Amino acid sequence: MSLCQSIDTLAMAYLDDELVAEEHRELELHLLGCVSCKAHVENERAELSLVRKALVAPPAPDMLKMRIARALDQEDRDSARATRRRLGSWLLPGSAMIAAAASIAAFVAIKTAPVSHKDTGDAVATATIRTHNRSMPLEVQGASTGPWLAEHFRRVEPPRFATPGIQLLGARLTDVSGHEAALVHYKVVIGQNQFRLTTVIIDNLSSDDLAGGQALKVGDRTLHLFQQPDGAAVTYVDEQGMGYAFAAERLTPHELLQLVVTSDLIGRAQRGQ
Repeated sequence: MSLCQSIDTLAMAYLDDELVAEEHRELELHLLGCVSCKAHVENERAELSLVRKALVAPPAPDMLKMRIARALDQEDRDSARATRRRLGSWLLPGSAMIAAAASIAAFVAIKTAPVSHKDTGDAVATATIRTHNRSMPLEVQGASTGPWLAEHFRRVEPPRFATPGIQLLGARLTDVSGHEAALVHYKVVIGQNQFRLTTVIIDNLSSDDLAGGQALKVGDRTLHLFQQPDGAAVTYVDEQGMGYAFAAERLTPHELLQLVVTSDLIGRAQRGQ
């Protein structure tokens, strides 16, 4: 049977890359000289392209992405509550222990209190890195971010950076370890490299809530550097109880720290703003 007589079968196998090397070469040589077979293959190629385009799933609408993101946030909240319940059950001594040795119970309570702050700091750092690694739609973009945060979250300005090449992209509301929070995204351009920087602003924290990790003094302020399996985070709580947690891809922990120090947070705190 000639190649022209088998072109229906050969064309599909050729376009699906199912021919062996010798058959592939023989058919391509034939197509160079046979106008009819070449036209048949091109028609099959066009139809195959249309079929493949029809099978591509349409992009998910932003509303669906938002619902999924909020569902993930709810899962984080539920997980955080479960963790706090487990920690609470460990810290509550049994009635028999209280009756037997009240002083021991008091000693345990005093000793374990700092650990709870460390666990909270670790949980917030982990949640920040996890939130940073997700792709979630923003609810506001660009220069409108500050006014939008004041209306929908708290009257707080997103951090600004002295380092050139850092552009504020926008924000969305979220939840971190049971606290209301706002997720703020930046695009960082350094030379030929581009990556994303995430700042999570967390309301109603005590100065110890983000303690843990490596404590670092910057002027008269203390920042904490966390190294997690999925990345690094830098945290800071100002005098008004507003917490800030930073995460970025492609940066070592100390590179991230250097970037955070160039923000206006420390200067604003020292000026009492």
